[in-house]
Amino acid sequence: MTTKTLGWGLIGTGKIADDRILPGINAFKGNKLVAVVSREQSRADAFARKFGAQHAYTNYADMLANPDVQVVAIHTPNSLHCEEVLAAARAGKHIFCDKPMATSVADAERMVAACEKAGVQLGMNFHNRSMPCFIETKRIVESGAIGEVTVIELEASPGNRPGGTLSSWRVDPLMSGLGTTMSIGVHVYDILRYIMSSEVELVSSIFDTPRNVMEQTNMSTLRFTNGAVAQINVNEKSPLPYNDFVIHGTKGRITGRGLTRSRAGGVLEVVDGDGKTNTQEFPAINAHGACVAAFSQQLLDGVPVTPSGIDGLRSMQLTEAMATSAWDGIHVRLAS
Repeated sequence: MTTKTLGWGLIGTGKIADDRILPGINAFKGNKLVAVVSREQSRADAFARKFGAQHAYTNYADMLANPDVQVVAIHTPNSLHCEEVLAAARAGKHIFCDKPMATSVADAERMVAACEKAGVQLGMNFHNRSMPCFIETKRIVESGAIGEVTVIELEASPGNRPGGTLSSWRVDPLMSGLGTTMSIGVHVYDILRYIMSSEVELVSSIFDTPRNVMEQTNMSTLRFTNGAVAQINVNEKSPLPYNDFVIHGTKGRITGRGLTRSRAGGVLEVVDGDGKTNTQEFPAINAHGACVAAFSQQLLDGVPVTPSGIDGLRSMQLTEAMATSAWDGIHVRLAS
């Protein structure tokens, strides 16, 4: 393992950057925060002071011209991700992009192509993959302890939020793309792909709002290429959500109680093929920070990063299919 230091720059000084991403960057010993970018100089200066950045910019082009920046973290409104990723790729910077990757499949494809052409790595902030409960769930599924997975049930909700996370730019479909689907749902859709090592081939969705009105509830049924079927409830309307998941197999069952949201802990219960029940507690961790650390280590080790831009693209293909299904009232088959 190399001892090289990664110089980081961050675009977007919102709550997640303040609360999770910048602390995560600084916590990894191989990282050095070089610069932050905000629309307001005073806010950029404040973040630079708080987190020890050497430079505070209001124009990300100025940051991208700084040779001390090798990695760019992007945490801006969804519709801005594409052009920022393209600019960072042209500047030869590796990229850690917040979810959702973009607001359209076409933009996601442009982002992946640009990074491949530039020879830079594009990682995604699908931080649920860094949660120990899901790492253990994937291990159990792959071990065959519950047999072949047949049915999955999952709920993810931060609770009843009047207006949900859908405030400011999030109410604008041109800026946000979708509502709860992209603010909450993308994490659990990605984690199921991760656990199953399988792609979604068919989706049927119902939203609680009409076309181009930001949904607070997305009820979806997915069929994976390996034959498993998942029923997923993502919402911001339940005052007392369980945030559970159940994975049924041909020999046993995995139940995650209170584990679908990264900021809360819970219990994993496994009933194996012999009828034995094992339980394990998983406290909440800073999953965002763990995701930053994993991405940083992969860059230092010179290996392909994961979750990658391809994972971001697959997420965009799925969420776009969900919107088509909900708005047009049809099942949607995803391209293989």
